[in-house]
Amino acid sequence: MPFTSTCLGWIATCASAFGLPTDSLPHRDSLPPGQPAWIEKIGDMATVKATYSEDVEALSLLTPGLDVELAPNSQAALHASFSYRFLSVGFKVAPGFISGNNDNDLKGKTSVRGLGVGFSFRHWQQELSYSRTKGYYLANTADYDPDWKEGMPYLQFPQLVFTSFQGITGYNFNSRFSVNAVLTQTERQRKSAGSFIPLLLYRYYIIDDRTEPASPGGATQRSNNFEVLLGAGYHHTFVWKDFYASLGITPGAGYIFTKLTTRYPGDPVHSHNHTPAFRIDGRAGLGYNGPKVYAGSYLNVISNASRQDNNAIINSDSRLIFRVFVGYRFRAPRILSNTMDRMTEKGLEKLDRMRGKR
Repeated sequence: MPFTSTCLGWIATCASAFGLPTDSLPHRDSLPPGQPAWIEKIGDMATVKATYSEDVEALSLLTPGLDVELAPNSQAALHASFSYRFLSVGFKVAPGFISGNNDNDLKGKTSVRGLGVGFSFRHWQQELSYSRTKGYYLANTADYDPDWKEGMPYLQFPQLVFTSFQGITGYNFNSRFSVNAVLTQTERQRKSAGSFIPLLLYRYYIIDDRTEPASPGGATQRSNNFEVLLGAGYHHTFVWKDFYASLGITPGAGYIFTKLTTRYPGDPVHSHNHTPAFRIDGRAGLGYNGPKVYAGSYLNVISNASRQDNNAIINSDSRLIFRVFVGYRFRAPRILSNTMDRMTEKGLEKLDRMRGKR
């Protein structure tokens, strides 16, 4: 697994450079005193999880006049993920056989796909993800077409593509609180606990309208955006034996740097701007985290907003996510556990060597 080995080496380098403690990397030794009463390791077990997600993603342009509210014809997606120790990988798709994804005559066709990988250590968490959505419709078509009525086709943008590359780096201050018990289920929270968790979000996303202009001389647009936000929030898990409830909220603020390209028949026109951005990420969930079988559901609300320079136009990207998941733990194959052992040892050895040179 060269990709994972490279990431471990990168993390070791960063840990050494910033003087972070050795618990920035996973250990096979015992947990700190007092922690076993709060968090239970699941031993050398791997987990698989299937998730049904009602994921509503919208792109909006809010103006003092008429708003533009774009939505994909994709009300639900299926996720599959695999986790072992500190590593998690997964993918998502939005198949047409799910109800709400197949009314193509009214809302057009949407394709959705995504990939993700995560690294979760004792205090540090790192997530990297990619997603692509193609095909949107104008949810507020009635504002633009006075003759439109419910049951008629919406205005559609089949060549509008939203592509996102995102990373999130977070730090859990409370060693008695398990992020893994809520996100990847590679641990079990045995007593109620909470933690203050600051995070850094960085995202590069592209909104590209590839539609052919309706008339000669028309133009299409593409925006390339780099977003960086610093957030700080609080998360808490309430535990009743093998059942739990999880609550958390993280507000954040930062900047979005945008390059807008307007493609005319001749040379394209480019413009650049940077705007302050704000984000709120809220989560609430209920679950069962048994020794082998686990299941649960949660509601995740993410809202992003930024105001364009020198005008009253607000760009909005919001998501309302309801997920139901079920998973199972099984003993990891020996080849997998041995490979992870070697990778962990190499990462720790590299960190020790770096510290010895300082």
